Amino acid sequence: MSAVPNITGRKATFRLDQYPAVEELAHALGTELRLHIMQLVGERPLSVAELAEKLGVPVSTCSLNVQVLESAKLLRCERLPGQRGTAKICSRRLDQVTFDLRLPSEMKKEVQALEIPVGCYSSVGEITATCGMTDHVSLNKYFDNPACFLHPYHFTAGLIWMHSGYVEYTIPPFENLPELRELEITFEACAEAPSYCNDWPSDIYVEVNGCELGVWRCPGDYGGRRGLLNPDWWSDLDTQYGELKSWRVLQGCTKLNGEYLSSVRLEDLHLDSPAGVSIRLGVHADAKCVGGMNLFGASFGDHPQGIVVRSYYEPIGDKASVD
Repeated sequence: MSAVPNITGRKATFRLDQYPAVEELAHALGTELRLHIMQLVGERPLSVAELAEKLGVPVSTCSLNVQVLESAKLLRCERLPGQRGTAKICSRRLDQVTFDLRLPSEMKKEVQALEIPVGCYSSVGEITATCGMTDHVSLNKYFDNPACFLHPYHFTAGLIWMHSGYVEYTIPPFENLPELRELEITFEACAEAPSYCNDWPSDIYVEVNGCELGVWRCPGDYGGRRGLLNPDWWSDLDTQYGELKSWRVLQGCTKLNGEYLSSVRLEDLHLDSPAGVSIRLGVHADAKCVGGMNLFGASFGDHPQGIVVRSYYEPIGDKASVD
């Protein structure tokens, strides 16, 4: 994290992790005399001699305290010709100082988000039954036929399921890669069993640009209670809801819901490819647990969303410097 404050115009924001700058600022404002100096130069620029006279202190004392404020970037001082040689003229450099008391890990990064409807995939492959898709209105007539994934109907799908295979989504390449700190892919999913079975493990994977982030072993195909968003006509005997999983690729590793998953890093993903960024979700036919996948959209399951891709960039304040 940056060790300098974010200075915009005549305002500055300091964070707790900027130890030298915060310590120097606190020291500079830690006496009544220096606070009075800041008040006086706010009215108009004053020389050190004028400040000493107004404050009723020796010029040498005033000069030392002005140096402390200047070092902390609170004053701007210039030497200009005066009646008796040169005079050190002081003006206030900052009008407002704020402190962000959050830890660096709590700081809100600049975020860009893109939500992809689950049916808006760009390609599919190796789909095996049981498989199918449906929207929130009616069951797809291509139930248990892999060919249904090629039908234009798929753009309106709200729930997709398969025994094995994958769906792949393509989004534009990322910009400002030097400032990119995290890539997060979030979706609701579970395994796929005939009807449903809460104890039906499946190894669900995510790939980005052909690089596999890792595998989540989903415990089951969840049912037994209705999904919060499911339409009324959806049978109680079918899959009802999934788990919301967050795959976060950092500069040093990949995490799944906050826990270490793999050593895949942002730089491994080639996110600036002019061909775009491909995101593949699925189950390998040769996985240890081939239990299928249900992928929930905004109108099924428990969470009103499709596949959400978020990119986290370094806060603007971390790129600022002090002149």
